[in-house]
Amino acid sequence: MASIVIAISSRIAVFFGSMFLPIRNEAGLPISPLTANTALDLAYYQNARALYFGEPQIIIDRLARFFAGNDNGHFFMPGPLYPSLLHLFDYGPDNTLLLSITFLLASSGLVAAWLWWFHRQGVSPVWLYVFALLPTPFWFMLNVSTDLLFAVIVGAFWLVWFGGKMQPSRRMASIVVIVVLAGLLRPNAMSLLLFLCADVLIWDVVLNARRRARRRGLLFIAVIALIIILFAVFYMPYFFWVLTRSGGAGYFGWLPAQYVDGLWPDLPMALNLGLSWLALIAAKVLYLTGLRPSFGGTETPLVVLRMLPGFVMLPGLVWLLLRAHWRVRLFTALFLFPILFGISQDRYVLPIQPVLFFYGIKAWREFALLFRKLQFRRI
Repeated sequence: MASIVIAISSRIAVFFGSMFLPIRNEAGLPISPLTANTALDLAYYQNARALYFGEPQIIIDRLARFFAGNDNGHFFMPGPLYPSLLHLFDYGPDNTLLLSITFLLASSGLVAAWLWWFHRQGVSPVWLYVFALLPTPFWFMLNVSTDLLFAVIVGAFWLVWFGGKMQPSRRMASIVVIVVLAGLLRPNAMSLLLFLCADVLIWDVVLNARRRARRRGLLFIAVIALIIILFAVFYMPYFFWVLTRSGGAGYFGWLPAQYVDGLWPDLPMALNLGLSWLALIAAKVLYLTGLRPSFGGTETPLVVLRMLPGFVMLPGLVWLLLRAHWRVRLFTALFLFPILFGISQDRYVLPIQPVLFFYGIKAWREFALLFRKLQFRRI
């Protein structure tokens, strides 16, 4: 309860404090609940809002052109959930506060739910306090975008699927609602859907000896497969854009194409390519966990503050992939694969930041035990 009070009170303080002292983003624009010109990709979503609620026929026509092969691949639509929220709250430069308050409530509820889950896993109070004050969630609380909303949905997915004690049928019904909301918000929902199919196939169909559980699992897989097909059709133009345009994002000053071609031409070709490809993977992982330079002119103290969670999340990712239960590893691998394949940014890992943080605690605990053993041997 103390950590929840700290988390929520600090969010309220940052929320209202930024009204008087806005935080500058990487483009130098002010971040505040009173400004609507600083949210991530806001102009894109406002345009989508205008199409969804003004000229939906344009969306239908452009999708038809894409599948007919007559589109250049530059047109793709986001899921309708976030543009609908912008429309419902009439979000804009002169009307920002109501949706911003909704984001404050969502951030507070999300951190409280994860802190309660951490407590039930036996996490020590010190780590609870650290998690309550992680800087990244504060940033996306102030940025009215899909990032926090998707983090709420993925958090609900994790807590229901991995931590819930519901009856199997009720749990599956709840998870269908969650993944449909995820698909209406972001194409990343495909990772959740694929995981569900794989997890139920292995856990309920292959490993479960009860015939009733197998039938229920097969029915659930059929429902999820139908949802996958529907969302895959809608998001196909976006997938095409990612495959053709994501190479323009650089990592530590080099483009992915430069990594692929080899960064060290003086070395033997096999060694050059092998090291360069490993360096690309390592760079993407570091960017995912927030251990990266600023994309713009952000002040150094803010950059350092943003990087701090990465020193827990990076060991957590390594520990998870090596030591966690196979279901957790499968979930994380499917969630991260499309991000690593495309544009790797730490904002895309916000939904599973608590998971990586939890396993980061385990990693640092083992580091501490190993250090003590080495010290004891020296004595």
